Amino acid sequence: MKKTLILAFLASNAITFNGYSQWYHYADSETHSRGIAAFKNHVYLSSNTGLVYDHDIKRHTTTAMNLNNPLKELRDIDVNGKKIVAMQSDNSSKLVYIINNKSIAIPINREKIFFDGMVLYAQKGMMFGDPKNGNIPVFVSESGGIQWSKAPTPLKALDGEYGFSASGNNIIYKDRSFYFVTGGKHSRFISTNDMGKTWFTSNLAFDGEESSGAYAIAMKNKKEGIVVGGSYKDPNSKKANCFITKDAGKTWTLPTTPPDGYMSCVIEYKGVYYSCGPNGIDYSTNDGKTWSKLTTGTFYTLTAHKKRLYASADKGRLAKFKTIKK
Repeated sequence: MKKTLILAFLASNAITFNGYSQWYHYADSETHSRGIAAFKNHVYLSSNTGLVYDHDIKRHTTTAMNLNNPLKELRDIDVNGKKIVAMQSDNSSKLVYIINNKSIAIPINREKIFFDGMVLYAQKGMMFGDPKNGNIPVFVSESGGIQWSKAPTPLKALDGEYGFSASGNNIIYKDRSFYFVTGGKHSRFISTNDMGKTWFTSNLAFDGEESSGAYAIAMKNKKEGIVVGGSYKDPNSKKANCFITKDAGKTWTLPTTPPDGYMSCVIEYKGVYYSCGPNGIDYSTNDGKTWSKLTTGTFYTLTAHKKRLYASADKGRLAKFKTIKK
C-alpha cells in the first residue's frame, strides 16, 4: 500500500497589522519547518521530523510525501520542475529526492558534513556546509541537483565561522550569481558568478559570537541586497541585526529603523522585503531603510507565491498573508 498521510487543514482567521491572514495546521504541535518552497498550486515544507509536506493551496490539504523514507531532520527544500529536493543537516551529507511522488535518500559524498543551505535554479545548484579541514565545503550541480561535485576553487574558512541552517535562505541564486552568508565569530557575504571558480567576499559587522551573525540574505538585483540575523540567544535585540548593500556587497549600512529583533529569514518579492523570526514578520517597502510589523508570532521561514506570503510557523502551522503593494 502506498504510504501517504492526508491531513485536512483547520483554518482560522486572524487580524494582523495589515489585515487578513489564514492559518493551517499541516502537522502536530511538535513539528516545525525551516525549509519552504512554492511551485504551481503547492507549497512544500521540510520539517524537523524528517518529513516533506505538500500543501495544496487550492484544496487546503496536506500530504506527507516521504513516510516510507524519513530522515532525522530536514532544514532546506527546493523545487526544480517535477523534482523536489530536501536537504538534511545532520552530519550525514544526504538529500531526499521526490520524483513522481516517490522518495529516495542519496548521500552527496562520504564526508560527514553539516549542510547549512542549498539552492537550485534550472540545471544549476549550490550547497555549502560548516567548515571541514579549514575550508567551507561548497558543492555545485549542473544537473538540476541530481549530481554534485566540489566547487573548483576551495573557499578558506575564517576562525569560528560557520553557517546557520535556520531558514533555507542563507544561500540564494539571483541574476546568474550565487550568494550566501556566514556567521559565528566572523560573518561574511560570499558570492560567485562562475559556479565557484572565483569568489568575492566581504565582512559583515554582526557581533562576533557563537550564536550571532548573518542568518539570511535577499538580493533585489546584482547590486542591491539585504542580510538579516542577530543572535537567537538574544531575540529581542535590534543591535546590528540587518545590513543593506547598494554596491554588490562591497559596503554595508544599517537601516534607520531595523527589523524587530533577531531574524532568521529574509526574502524579496516585487520590490518589498519580508523578514521573520521569533517576534513575528516585518516588511520594508523602501529597500530596507525602515521596517514595519506585519504580524507577531514565531516564524521560521518565508516564501512568496502568486501574490501571497506563506510563512512557516511553530506548532505545525502554516500562515498565509496578502503581499504588500509597494
